[in-house]
Amino acid sequence: MEQTKPKLLLHTCCGPCASAVIERLVPRFEVHCLWYNPNIQPQAEYQRRLEAMRTVAEAMDVPLIEAERDEAEWEEAIAGLEEEPEGGQRCAVCFHYRLARTAQYAVGHGFTHIATSLGVSPHKNIEAINGIGRRQADGRELDFVDENFRKHNGFQRSVQLSKQLHLYRQNYCGCRYSQRQ
Repeated sequence: MEQTKPKLLLHTCCGPCASAVIERLVPRFEVHCLWYNPNIQPQAEYQRRLEAMRTVAEAMDVPLIEAERDEAEWEEAIAGLEEEPEGGQRCAVCFHYRLARTAQYAVGHGFTHIATSLGVSPHKNIEAINGIGRRQADGRELDFVDENFRKHNGFQRSVQLSKQLHLYRQNYCGCRYSQRQ
């Protein structure tokens, strides 16, 4: 009898970062990707990144769930933090907001594990991201996979896969506040 893999919902920030994470998780989990990024602006940038994520999901044969964007709610969540530097409190609130929604979706749809591709980038604070992920899983009967996906050349692998798949690679985090920095 074949063993079934645990069902994991992977919050994906972009196709390039998600590619290497999916590759690492698929041998151990039934991976489903969640595209939930109300922070990404402008609309044209959002669409370019979503298209890259669709390409990754198709190439890696994993389901992609496209959640409602709800920009106004995200703006309300980060209100007062617009002038924070990249990597500051605004980012922590943004990570919390997106991972909370990921955990809520996971609970409502039968997932046992959650993870995020946010930590692949060397520009992000992986300890903060993984701490937020663990807190969102706690009390929800979810396990957070808090691996350091940068290890074993994870970021370099994401760059390599991006080239192979001809993915758009962005040059800023995604929100208009990070873009102006």
